[in-house]
Amino acid sequence: MTPRAVARASAAGTEATDARARPRVLVLANTLFSPPYPDELAALRDPGTPRAWISDVDADLEYVDRRMRTRPPRRRRALYRRLPMWLVQVLEAHRVGRDYDAILCWSVADVALALALLCRLSRRRLPIVALLTRVSERKKARLLRFAHPALARIILPPVTQREFAARELGVPESKLVALPWTLDTRFWADDGSAAPTAGSTTVCAAGGEMRDYPTLVRAMTGLDIPCHIAGVLDTARPDWWNADDGDRRGEDLVPPNVTFGTMPAAELRALYARSRAVVVPLRPTDSDNGITCMNEAWAMGRPVIVSAVAGQRDAFVDGREGLWVPPGDADALREAVLSLWNDPERAAAMGAAGRRRVEAERDHRVFSDGVSRVLAEVAAAPRR
Repeated sequence: MTPRAVARASAAGTEATDARARPRVLVLANTLFSPPYPDELAALRDPGTPRAWISDVDADLEYVDRRMRTRPPRRRRALYRRLPMWLVQVLEAHRVGRDYDAILCWSVADVALALALLCRLSRRRLPIVALLTRVSERKKARLLRFAHPALARIILPPVTQREFAARELGVPESKLVALPWTLDTRFWADDGSAAPTAGSTTVCAAGGEMRDYPTLVRAMTGLDIPCHIAGVLDTARPDWWNADDGDRRGEDLVPPNVTFGTMPAAELRALYARSRAVVVPLRPTDSDNGITCMNEAWAMGRPVIVSAVAGQRDAFVDGREGLWVPPGDADALREAVLSLWNDPERAAAMGAAGRRRVEAERDHRVFSDGVSRVLAEVAAAPRR
């Protein structure tokens, strides 16, 4: 063999080794909003949409969704047409999971727990990595207590939830992975072009889960400060923070300086850009509800005003990246809003500190690198 042939053979061997080093991962993700599917987002390159962290995971990803790329047999495919997609994902992952180096359940707690339970009942060992958010809910807690032996790793960002899982559910701490929620810091950035007018002209709030917008409305009543809430207020529902955009009951009772209306990402970015501060009023919660909005605000260089709930413990330093206020205290919230509205230099300094924080700790590369590392560890672990 000539030296050139030897070099080519060596290069080919190196490429094959590198290809084998990338784990094959079966992904079970939320299909409620598809299409476009998660693996199509990077190719779309929509400037009005932030980049998803999954696009940078170092693995060969295969999704279980309506496209049925795992090619189930004809009879099974006919059965799947009659079943809800979450159940299809469970059954198909159980069928083909051993052909993959890892199975990633991406924020689909019902799928992850059902698959783990099925594996325990069938005594099938699969390399399951579950990305979960709140496991202290009664139903999830009961299931996880029995299911966690079938899970290789549990990525659980809220520290309070990791503590609960270890203390109350018996999950070994070695299985629990701490990764912070992150975002696309290139999209969420105030370059001056996002704001339609110069300067801070409003305060704002965004999001829906566990939000306490009635307290924010009371705090803003009587103030000469505009406030737009990129969310929904449906006081007729007991779980009004989960209301759809069409459920608008109760908004006719708010003062004229407060407006409501959800926004796509690009419009929300512009709202942050013209805001003096971003308010995250929360109902008491043991999870880190509101962290996405907080990260977006900081990335845009805006300070936050947040209800001091248990689930947001140690999320930031009071007076450095924002202000804490007692939950449900409209007077304290009003005082915090006024303090930043009347001191734009202080607000700007807090916002700059928040931007530095997300650039260093909350960029998507942190999350994608962490997930890549977990998947590689699970793929390399011996299987019994």
